[in-house]
Amino acid sequence: MKVREKLELLKREKTKHSTKELDRLGWQRYREIKDELESQHHGEYVIIEVDSGDYFCGKTSEEALNKAQKMYPDKAFYLIRIGYKTVHKLK
Repeated sequence: MKVREKLELLKREKTKHSTKELDRLGWQRYREIKDELESQHHGEYVIIEVDSGDYFCGKTSEEALNKAQKMYPDKAFYLIRIGYKTVHKLK
C-alpha cells in the first residue's frame, strides 16, 4: 500500500468527512465562536471536533490537541490559530 493510500485509510477511520468538508465545517464553527475566542484567547490555538462542535484551546497546538484527544481519542480535528488566517508561517 502506498503512503497516500495509507493516509487516506487513516483519515477515513477518524472522520467520514472529506478534507474539503472538514475545512468547511471547521471554519463554520470557528465563525460561531470567533468573537469569544479572539477576545479571550488571541494568538492561542483552537482544535474543533466538527461533529459535536466541541472545541479545545491551548497556548500551543500540542496542548490543544492533547485536550481534544482526551475527550475524543478516535476523531479527526480542525486546527486554527485564533485571530490568524493560518496556523503556521513557513519561511
